[in-house]
Amino acid sequence: MNPLHLDTQQLLTFLAVAETGSFSSAALRLHISQPAVSKRLAQLEDRLGFALFDRMGQRVVLTYRGEQLLPAVREMQSCLDDIVTAAEVSGEALGGRLALSLSHYAGLHLLPGVLERFSERYPQVLLDLSFHDSERAIDQVATGETALAYATLPPRLDDRVRTRVLWEEVMQPVVARRHCPGGMPAGLEAIGKRLPLILPAEATSTRTAIDRWLDDRQLLPPAIIEINQLDSIAVLAATGVGWAVLPPTLLRDDLVRLDLGDPGGNGDDRLPHRRLGEITPLGRAPHPLAEAFSELVDAAATLQGPAENVAD
Repeated sequence: MNPLHLDTQQLLTFLAVAETGSFSSAALRLHISQPAVSKRLAQLEDRLGFALFDRMGQRVVLTYRGEQLLPAVREMQSCLDDIVTAAEVSGEALGGRLALSLSHYAGLHLLPGVLERFSERYPQVLLDLSFHDSERAIDQVATGETALAYATLPPRLDDRVRTRVLWEEVMQPVVARRHCPGGMPAGLEAIGKRLPLILPAEATSTRTAIDRWLDDRQLLPPAIIEINQLDSIAVLAATGVGWAVLPPTLLRDDLVRLDLGDPGGNGDDRLPHRRLGEITPLGRAPHPLAEAFSELVDAAATLQGPAENVAD
C-alpha cells in the first residue's frame, strides 16, 4: 500500500476511538460529530482492507489487526506534535501542544503550582494532561505517547527513558488518632499486628519500598487492604479501619505517626524511602515546550529541596 493513500485525519480518528473506547468519546475529543467519526473509520477500514474494531453493543474493542496498527499511529501522532511545535515556536513565544503524563500524587501534590505558572506564562500552549499510576506514566513516555512525565521512580529503570530525581520522600507509618489513648503515639508492633495495613497496589514502586521495609522489620499484618491512590489510603486510614505508610505531604491532623520502638527514636534511615522525578524519552530531539515546563519544575523543586543528579 502506498502511504500517500492514507489519510491523517482518519488515522487520528482511529487513535481517538482506540484510546477512549467509544465513538462518542472520540467525537468529543476531536470536536466533530459521532457520524463523522463513524464515516472516517469506515473509510479507513475500507482503504486498509480489514476491520479495526469489533462492535460490542455500546463498546468497541480493537481487533488483532487494529492492535498491530495502534503503536505506529501513536508514533505518527508524536511526530505530528513535533511538527506543530517546530512550526509554532518562535524566539518570543511558545505555542502548540504539550502532552504530560503525571502520577496522581505528583499531579495533585507536587506540581499544581507549576501547572498554574506554566499556563499563565504560556497561554498559547495546550496542556494535554493524563493521570496514571507511575508505571503507566513512565511507559507513556517510553512509547512516545507523551513528551514528559513526573512520577515515582522504579528501582529498575526502563532503558528507553532518562530519569532525573527531584524529590525524595521518607514514608511514615501512621494510624488514626482514636487508636492513641491520651494522645500518646501507639506502638508500631502492636498496631501492625492488630490492624490491617492499607497499601497501594502490588508491583508499584511505592508498594515495593514498603514491602521491603516490612520484610526488614519482619512485620506481618493480619490483613492487607489495597487501594490505588495514596490520597484514598490517607482518608481510609483516618477512619481507623487500618494503618498506613504515607508520605509527609499526606499526613493529617487525624493521623498520628506510629512509634517504631527503636533505640534512638524514629530515625529516617529506618523508614521506607521513595524517589520521584522527571522522565524524558531517550533518542528524541529536544522539545522546547517540555524544556520550558521542566525549568519551572526545577525552580519549584529547588524551593522544596535539592534535586539529585540524572540517572540513565
